[in-house]
Amino acid sequence: MSAARKRGHAPEAEWECIYGRHSVQAVVAARPESVRRVVILKGKRDDILEEYLELTAGLGVEPEIFQWNDFLYATGLTAADKHQGICLFTEPREFLTEDDLPKLRGKRVVVALDQLSDPRNLAAVLRSAAFFGIDGVVVMKYRSSELTPQVSKIAVGGAEFVDLYRVTNLANALRILKKAGFFIYGLDERGAETLAQTDFARSSVLVVGAEGQGLREKTRGCCDALVRIPGGRAGVDSLNAGVAASIAIAELCREERGEPGASQATADSQDAGDA
Repeated sequence: MSAARKRGHAPEAEWECIYGRHSVQAVVAARPESVRRVVILKGKRDDILEEYLELTAGLGVEPEIFQWNDFLYATGLTAADKHQGICLFTEPREFLTEDDLPKLRGKRVVVALDQLSDPRNLAAVLRSAAFFGIDGVVVMKYRSSELTPQVSKIAVGGAEFVDLYRVTNLANALRILKKAGFFIYGLDERGAETLAQTDFARSSVLVVGAEGQGLREKTRGCCDALVRIPGGRAGVDSLNAGVAASIAIAELCREERGEPGASQATADSQDAGDA
């Protein structure tokens, strides 16, 4: 019987699977108390095994060490998964909701995703949000990518360092954030100003649309302003949603890093396209 069952925690079927060196390191740093099972591959290199044993030593969970086939069987992973020989099973991560959004009052930057459905794009956004210290990411509960083990792996640990708000109605969530003092910017090709031309408010929400579709009309109507990324050429007139979001997050956070603010930036890069 597993330690988790002995302690009366959630059954194994509800546990999250986190794999890959960096993702595991992030869980150990961010929520070590959630770890219920540690599974390690005994490969050809003892130094890697020792590294993983040292990494997970303080979790209070006895590591399970297997050879290749047994490791795959024990974890449910496949040879195609880039697991790097280590896997954790954790208690389900708790998500914040619409009810928690007012607590963001006074914070600097929030990113809201409008039906972003590609797991790789979600992972890219979470990684960038973690890197730049974004205060929260709002995702839709339905018709959007889930925070799967694949997303966690691609985000290279970024998902562990961002507060995630799962909401059923994005328009309502944006209205709540407005009442909390946020100015809403939609990343959209029809934006009157580029990111560099925009003097962002002290408390800002950046809304990023879905792949291909962009912002929905209802979401666009909730925005206080539309901003765009200049650039593009024939045949390459838009950016991947995850890339576009990362560029916008970096621009929005320049002032936080002590770099020249948007109000000082020139508008020399005139618009040939957008995100």
